Amino acid sequence: MSPSPHSVLVAVVDRYEEAGEPVTAAAVAESRNVSEEALSEPLESLCEFELLEPTERGYRPTVTARELLALDVELDDALVLDLVEE
Repeated sequence: MSPSPHSVLVAVVDRYEEAGEPVTAAAVAESRNVSEEALSEPLESLCEFELLEPTERGYRPTVTARELLALDVELDDALVLDLVEE
């Protein structure tokens, strides 16, 4: 069973803040006690919604992700994001 996108996002943000560098899928899998394969869908979804940014060395949370977590909103709750291009 895949972990929720919210729990994956929290894990990435926490690890990123601890290490100060991009977080690998392996590190998230270890912290959530799941396989890397179980993370593919949540990570892809978080990247699609621009809450995580993939890099060569892993994933990095965006400012939007940090702001969303600061609001203490679960991603499973009803939420509307209006993304605009500059």
